[in-house]
Amino acid sequence: MTAGNRRARRNAARNAPPPSRQNRWLWPLVGGVVIVVAAIAAIVLTSGQTPSGASSLPPSGSPAGSAAAGAGPVVSGAPLPAFQNPDGDLAVGQPIPEVEGASFDGSPVAIAADGRPKVLLFLAHWCPHCQAEVPLVQTWIDSGAAPADVDVISVATAIDPNRPNYPPDAWLEGAGWTPPVIVDPDGSVADAYGLAALPFWVFVNADGTVAGRLAGELPIADLESIVATLDRTP
Repeated sequence: MTAGNRRARRNAARNAPPPSRQNRWLWPLVGGVVIVVAAIAAIVLTSGQTPSGASSLPPSGSPAGSAAAGAGPVVSGAPLPAFQNPDGDLAVGQPIPEVEGASFDGSPVAIAADGRPKVLLFLAHWCPHCQAEVPLVQTWIDSGAAPADVDVISVATAIDPNRPNYPPDAWLEGAGWTPPVIVDPDGSVADAYGLAALPFWVFVNADGTVAGRLAGELPIADLESIVATLDRTP
């Protein structure tokens, strides 16, 4: 390659536009490798495939049960499009659906645009990848590494008394799970957020807009990189 060609390539790289703010959470680098889907390989849900490190949803019409008393959660706002791929996700930049729900003991838990960034984690008691992820995330929280200005909220969904590891409240209590839990017995919260596989992650900026979504197990190092990019400005 001539010196002129090398100079032209350097100039082109220098003048290239930076990645858009919309997708900035997808490109933190770990050892020079883009972590877009480091934990979940290639996500191609349009062809019916389930991401590596994720569990597929049960067939529609599967029985559901709930350990929470009272009515199910109330969801308001426009639902997000079904998740297919983190690259070019149509939900990015959209306002989150707000949820008024309850935990297993009936205490109120909400998801709202309240000026704080959020990590929403959808879990199912029968999902082995959820069972692997919960203790890792809890250790991250217990270590004090989770940022104090970011809320972690979980949603117990796809609840089925005929599937393993039921009931979900006993599983999460046994794991020492401390984030608030919204019980989603009818799947309405999962549907509103476009859930396609489990575990399912939704990252939310302080202004209540979606920063990005992922499906599958997520290494803590990658989780920290993504959380660090969430917009803290309401």
